Amino acid sequence: MNATPIVANTSHGGILVPFDMFRLTQLAAIYGELLASKARNILDARLVAVRHEAGNLLLLRIEGHVVGDDPAEFWRSNADLALITSQALPHRVLMYWAQPGPPGERREGFLFAQRGQVIASDEATEDRARGGENGWPVTRLCEQMRISMTDLADAFPGSPRVEVPLVEPADANDQELLMTLMGRDAQGGAAPGEAGIPAGPAGVPGRPAPGPMGAPAGARPGAPMAGGPGKPGGPARPSVEEDQKRRATEAAADAAEQRRRAAEVQSDLPYVIDELGVVTLPKAGLAEPDVLRALVTTEIGGDLPPGLPGSLTGQLQGKRADIAIVVEFLSEVFVENTPLSRAAFQERATPLAAGDRQLTMLEVLAPRVGYGTLVSSGKKHVFVSRKPDNKMPVEVVLRLLDGQ
Repeated sequence: MNATPIVANTSHGGILVPFDMFRLTQLAAIYGELLASKARNILDARLVAVRHEAGNLLLLRIEGHVVGDDPAEFWRSNADLALITSQALPHRVLMYWAQPGPPGERREGFLFAQRGQVIASDEATEDRARGGENGWPVTRLCEQMRISMTDLADAFPGSPRVEVPLVEPADANDQELLMTLMGRDAQGGAAPGEAGIPAGPAGVPGRPAPGPMGAPAGARPGAPMAGGPGKPGGPARPSVEEDQKRRATEAAADAAEQRRRAAEVQSDLPYVIDELGVVTLPKAGLAEPDVLRALVTTEIGGDLPPGLPGSLTGQLQGKRADIAIVVEFLSEVFVENTPLSRAAFQERATPLAAGDRQLTMLEVLAPRVGYGTLVSSGKKHVFVSRKPDNKMPVEVVLRLLDGQ
């Protein structure tokens, strides 16, 4: 019989990434600049990194007065920390927030970011999580990553931990920080009081558990694992040339997959023409901005967006090209640099008449696609790449809301 999951009773949040070699001081400096640009007090702020050895994950948190009394709300309202982290690191980044709250006010959410864009997200409050504990996104992620919510809330007690101040982080030594996280001292031996790094097959430290960060833990097949300088029984540190070749190979593979996916979407691209131009209904989602961007322009000049018949070229010159797509989660779009929540949408949305149906709409930002309008029936949502002051393609929106 499955035990009932234990839900931590404190607000918490942070960023999870696969443990790899990178400069923590550089990341701390980036965080410091970003928060300082928001006029936040970072004088006592510090980046805390904790390595979960069993899963080979690195938990990143910010501590200090800048976080305030509610860490979950801090991370939820500063989603750009995840986006900037995903630009600084070669891995997929997972930001999460979990707020137990008083009865009726529990909230859990997460977003995945890669290369500066949100590629997936989810959030649940008491009015949405109707499937028991399985309806809570962070609880579900913890089960997939084989970690407990309590251990995550407590930042993996007993695990290697380091801190870097956000003010003048360059005073710290990156090599010593990484060695501490690996359970070794600066000379490569076991750190005092540490049992060392448990070896997996072929001496790979800490065999990662499969989970949503990748298999294993977000590492690509053939990618080097984090480790110290070459040492018998331990992983060899990749050279700069090897690392550059690996990244170039990964980039080429990603580019090829993006081209394949774009061609797939463009080969079957429904569209509707109205007085402002053309609205396409790509069979894609906001997590695929590289596919969608080519279909959006405020003024067509010359060639049409890919996938549209050339016979429309003359008719559409000087007009708009827009997209309309279903949005699964409100948090896929942003308002004021924050993932949209149900409460924020209900507070800010305005009515949109659609025949005998009453819809609501709100201007939003689709990351790496652009500004547009989120139209909602209350249960389903559609993103249109036109701002609310432009005429909405109501018939198209209704088709999508009705699943046609």
